[in-house]
Amino acid sequence: MLLLGAATIVGAAYAETNYIDVTRQYIKDPTFVPEWQGTIGATSDGVAETWNAPFRTYQNLGEMPAGKYVLTVNALYRCGNNDYAKANQAGNPDLNTAYIFINDAKTTVKGLFDGREEAPNDKAGANAAFEAGEYLNTVEYDHKGGVLVIGIGNTGCYWDEWCCFDNFKLTCDGASVEIKNGDFAEGFDAKRSWNNKNSGDSEKTPDSQKDGSGGGDYRKCGGSPYNTAQQVELPAGTYRFSMQCFHRYGSTLNADGVYFNHKWPMGPAAPYGKMNRTPKDWYEANDYDQVTDGEYAHAYIYMSKNEAKPKLLSWDDSDDEGDLVRGVDMRTRVRDCWEICEGNLDIMPQNNPLVGPCDVEGFTYLPYETKNKCNYGNDSGSEREAAAAFLADPEKWRQGVEFTLDETTKVWLGLGKDANTGDGYWHAYANITLEKVDATGIENIADEVEAPVEYFNLQGMRVANPAKGQVIIVKKGVKASKVIF
Repeated sequence: MLLLGAATIVGAAYAETNYIDVTRQYIKDPTFVPEWQGTIGATSDGVAETWNAPFRTYQNLGEMPAGKYVLTVNALYRCGNNDYAKANQAGNPDLNTAYIFINDAKTTVKGLFDGREEAPNDKAGANAAFEAGEYLNTVEYDHKGGVLVIGIGNTGCYWDEWCCFDNFKLTCDGASVEIKNGDFAEGFDAKRSWNNKNSGDSEKTPDSQKDGSGGGDYRKCGGSPYNTAQQVELPAGTYRFSMQCFHRYGSTLNADGVYFNHKWPMGPAAPYGKMNRTPKDWYEANDYDQVTDGEYAHAYIYMSKNEAKPKLLSWDDSDDEGDLVRGVDMRTRVRDCWEICEGNLDIMPQNNPLVGPCDVEGFTYLPYETKNKCNYGNDSGSEREAAAAFLADPEKWRQGVEFTLDETTKVWLGLGKDANTGDGYWHAYANITLEKVDATGIENIADEVEAPVEYFNLQGMRVANPAKGQVIIVKKGVKASKVIF
């Protein structure tokens, strides 16, 4: 059998790997807000918010002792604009989609107009209400011991929805448990802990809730190279640095085969960009990994042991004289949503930039009819739909690099793109995560000798008798390889 990549871990192999989330131990500001993971849209006036999108914001507190935990949070939620929420939200569980949580225990967040005629309409107004003790939410959890995760989330509703929150407080059996930055005294700042210098030595920070479109994710798109990274010191072990994400190779074709320009003015346009390809062209050619760095600047997630942050994410032995060292550093090309969704446009997040509000002529959905759909114009795609996809199926969209360190080592962890390719690219991402493989959960390697060999197709289904030339997953114990039989 010809090995295609013995180090590849796919399909069933992930199920055999026990990852421990170590993000908060090593990565500073994973949401660009200290201590918090997931996504946060913005902070100001002493509060945090995510506007016009589904989201999940949390702290993984790690191993915590058994006991009765109580989490309180000042938080409010509206399912559309103020008028719609006031008229429709109270008492309707379908429109109350935000919640606070401890592990799998959840409590619905108070509605903006719960028991009141007037309500805040901005972060300053929310902060005043919170300081007055209003909109207090509580969730309780009987913990048996082990990992404890607390936070707030929203599965998503209609255009202009808004969730604002502050003052996370936690107790265990009545005693206070520290929640770092639970009052968002340190707010959103993409420059505080992350190096955002790109290949041209310009600073390009991640976008959040840009262009009036809201969104429960972060993004870079369109016009310039970017490289957001952080240097961390990690002890020996095997790690996975990842996020939910995709990279758009050109603005997506609609159902009629029309190619859309990703910049203003929005509307149909001829294919453009360095490769002069539509996303469908890329998908049908299926040569993403054969196109070299000199031909097209792919987006990558990477790990580098360089002392200085790498500027160029190509290999040091390539024609581009990149800064990544083969056999030492690692990178993963961020896959296109066409690849992830296997060419099914119907299940992809909306990729076409939009020209106006969600009831614009030509769109099949209207305000207050289809959740997570309506969006105002922006120069990327629907941040709402990308965020909803990430939240609904996190592992489907998770991409990253896995690497092993033999000793304590400083490494750069980041994502980036070396050049503007002029093709309407869009890199949407959420929930930056660092995990470590739990060595105690892995069976003794000696057991591999006795383990049976199992075969699976690329969809993860068991194959009894693989055919000659078939690409399959060969699994033996906890090890798996992709091969041509």
